[in-house]
Amino acid sequence: MFEELLEVYKNRAAETERKLREEQAMIELITAVNRLTESAGYGRDVELLGRLIDQVDRLSKEVADLKTQLRARHARAAKDLEHSEGRAIDRHARALIEIMSERPGEYTTAELVDMLGLNKTTVISVMKRAAELDPRHVRLTHGKRRKLTLTYLLDESLTSNSGSDMSDRERMKLELMALT
Repeated sequence: MFEELLEVYKNRAAETERKLREEQAMIELITAVNRLTESAGYGRDVELLGRLIDQVDRLSKEVADLKTQLRARHARAAKDLEHSEGRAIDRHARALIEIMSERPGEYTTAELVDMLGLNKTTVISVMKRAAELDPRHVRLTHGKRRKLTLTYLLDESLTSNSGSDMSDRERMKLELMALT
């Protein structure tokens, strides 16, 4: 518990430091623009402005790197909690079903990649497992250009399963196997 709190505080401290650096860079940029408009020596100010723009670019790259590192940490932490991959997939699938039950609708693979913070192959496996765990509410469909969508249906919007629906489900399983 204390390790989790320590990690949370470290993350907040790193985020605060990053914001402070960005704000300082923006202040320097504003100061440089003000100097540029007030002074007659434009050559030196243009160099300063160029350096400030480079600094802002560098800071944005650092922010992107920090986001990537945070995602990697969370992914590693999730893998450490579960010993086998099957249990991790089941846990992700149950979490996905829970999220979708709170906000029913249609979700594409790309949206689920962003939502879960997993890679595309893992998300496809999680989508497939979620459809297996709760076939009554979760529908996996195949759209245009090999686009997979996962839909959560409420109880009143369910329809009766027909023979063609079962053949569609079997076809989807085969297509998913081909994708993974």
